[in-house]
Amino acid sequence: MTRTLFTDVQVFDGTGRDPFPAQVLVEDGRITEVSDRLPRDLRTDARVIDGGGGTLLPGLVDAHAHLGFGSTVEHLSRRRDEPEEEKALLVAHAGRVLLDHGITSAYSGGNRLPGTETAARKAFAEGWMPGPRLKAASWEGTAGMVEPGVYDFPGVEGRPSDPESVARFVGDMAGLGVDIVKVSLSGESAVVQGTSRIVQFTDEEVAAAAATAQKHGVWLTAHAHAAESVKMAVRHGIRAVYHCTFADEEALDLLEAARDRIFVAPTPGIIHANLHEAGGEPEPGMEVEATAAAVREVVPELVRRGVRVLPGGDYGFAWNPVGRNLRDLELFVDWFGFTPAEALRAATRYGGQIMGMENELGLVRPGFLADLVLVDGDPLADITLLQDRDRLTAIMKDGRLHKAPA
Repeated sequence: MTRTLFTDVQVFDGTGRDPFPAQVLVEDGRITEVSDRLPRDLRTDARVIDGGGGTLLPGLVDAHAHLGFGSTVEHLSRRRDEPEEEKALLVAHAGRVLLDHGITSAYSGGNRLPGTETAARKAFAEGWMPGPRLKAASWEGTAGMVEPGVYDFPGVEGRPSDPESVARFVGDMAGLGVDIVKVSLSGESAVVQGTSRIVQFTDEEVAAAAATAQKHGVWLTAHAHAAESVKMAVRHGIRAVYHCTFADEEALDLLEAARDRIFVAPTPGIIHANLHEAGGEPEPGMEVEATAAAVREVVPELVRRGVRVLPGGDYGFAWNPVGRNLRDLELFVDWFGFTPAEALRAATRYGGQIMGMENELGLVRPGFLADLVLVDGDPLADITLLQDRDRLTAIMKDGRLHKAPA
């Protein structure tokens, strides 16, 4: 039996309540004790990690991760068309960078080469390659798209509805072994100007996608900026909705009614990067400023209505690289009015829920998986501490120390 004992820590358990002093015992990959003082016999043969008064958190979860975009804080690339062999290495590299920054689980937001993610998922799970627990995703399907990465977002006007091809896409992606199939229900103005408010699928097509996903046992995620695309996602039972930027009152009502089954990731990270770090002014039609203004109004309203909103900000672009992911927590506080505890709950407890592992992931609680991050300091006093990887003094996934204190 392998035992690790964390002592002299303040535990933020993921529920959102105030941290409390405790000792935390890990045995064979799971948390077995959380107590103010453990009996001597339970301490026997344990590796002791003295937290020095730091904060022990559940492992953090990114709800919109892109491991295949090509850029991290250690490797910047403006390409996204690397050959499959190189892309596989980039996915593995991005996974290690995520884990280095305390992100022990990732819910993928899409990959042009889904096979690289299913392979990485297996390697990360087996532990011979460092990386987060991963839910792998398809490429981002758009009705009529002939290959991944070819985006023009023409909308639905002037073309016949084609539910058969959409169902085939979902089935083909499920056949590759992904956990998630992603559909772009709206366009994206930051990619093709002026398209974020244009709906890309018919109701009939989304219904076909949902039925096929249920048949194959995969989850659906929707890229949805336009109000009607958000409504479509909710009506057809899509599990996770990205952006929700221009949600109107009807869309908000539908999201509220579905709050027990749906997750929203508004991606403030990429919006912030497009505003401040992409270089130059946004071109007309990109709607970057309008997107920022809209999401800052929509998200607080979603939270008020009890909808689970999670961090995950489209990290992986050269101007928004993997490794900066935890800036989302700062933006949740500064843009959306979250308290640090609420932002951390979104990244831990809600993260375990979106991963489909709410009974064993996302909390510091006996019986839960030992995904833990030890922070030098108090992130509830300063949420930006989590962006300094040197302040993450220990990182544990599945009871194995990826990073141990010096």
